[in-house]
Amino acid sequence: MAILVTGGCGFIGSNYINALLRTKLFNGKEFDYVINIDKLDYCSAEDNVDVGDVGEAEAKYIFVKGSVCDKELVQSIFEKYNIEYVVHFAAQTHVDNSFDNSIHYTIDNILGTHQLLECCRLYGRGNIKRFIHMSTDEVYGELSTIHCKDSDETALLNPTNPYAATKAGAEFIVRSYYYSYNIPIVIIRCNNVYGERQYPEKIIPKFITLLQENKKLTIHGTGLTRRNFIYIDDVVRAIDIIVAEGVDNNVYNIGSTDEYNVLEIATILLHQMKGDAEKIEDWVEYTKDRNFNDFRYAIDTTKLNAIGWKKSVHFHDGIQKTVEWYCKKKL
Repeated sequence: MAILVTGGCGFIGSNYINALLRTKLFNGKEFDYVINIDKLDYCSAEDNVDVGDVGEAEAKYIFVKGSVCDKELVQSIFEKYNIEYVVHFAAQTHVDNSFDNSIHYTIDNILGTHQLLECCRLYGRGNIKRFIHMSTDEVYGELSTIHCKDSDETALLNPTNPYAATKAGAEFIVRSYYYSYNIPIVIIRCNNVYGERQYPEKIIPKFITLLQENKKLTIHGTGLTRRNFIYIDDVVRAIDIIVAEGVDNNVYNIGSTDEYNVLEIATILLHQMKGDAEKIEDWVEYTKDRNFNDFRYAIDTTKLNAIGWKKSVHFHDGIQKTVEWYCKKKL
């Protein structure tokens, strides 16, 4: 059995592969190979995958540098290996960058997903047991108040930024391959994930890095927009459960009730790294907000809970682990 993981040198993908290599199991069974295709964009690093730390697992890991948009390259992977599962993380994910380069996001997130599915159809030899597509809670769009009902998997998609729109578009293509070509698919929509190996453009590693350098924390607008945060280990475990217990052609939310606004995140990290005596107003610099910045996202995880998952890492514990990892990395 071979598993193709896309974007496996990025944040979530590398943590997922590291977990596979530690256990040497996928869906409860020993696998032959995990193939990681990643084009090594600015936010990825080949050494995010800890092959050297897992001994004999090195023989099970194959890295292929390249893009999922490269049909010939992806075709060659399907022809060489008996791919049974595809776990698709590869995507452009930073919302701010999507405003300046939205076409790039469409190419990587929509065309890349389509190209990958087409290779499953043409070269998968009927062996594809499941295509797992990683999406985002941002496809649901904004919840305008804290009193709005959390979005469950049946909520209409209403993306409000170019990144979210490309992820929603990719979802529709994924769904179409289930109905048109009988490719088993599952879609995962996730809250804001944090933890080790995350590139410091996202809020938590960005603020940690700035504090390490004794620089002010830059905040869009008022800092009152709210997000839910979930630790990477809980996400990896949720994916494992969805692979084992999830139902084809279904969507599963992976989420947390750890909800904070940006200013609260800044304060928590400041006190964690600099001490409780520090005043947040001395460490914050406000900048112009986006033209439209969703006030809040929150998702309902009842469906995922029903198949055996629940969050295990509290936010403050996850933050402590994350800060320790970045501080150690800087040494």
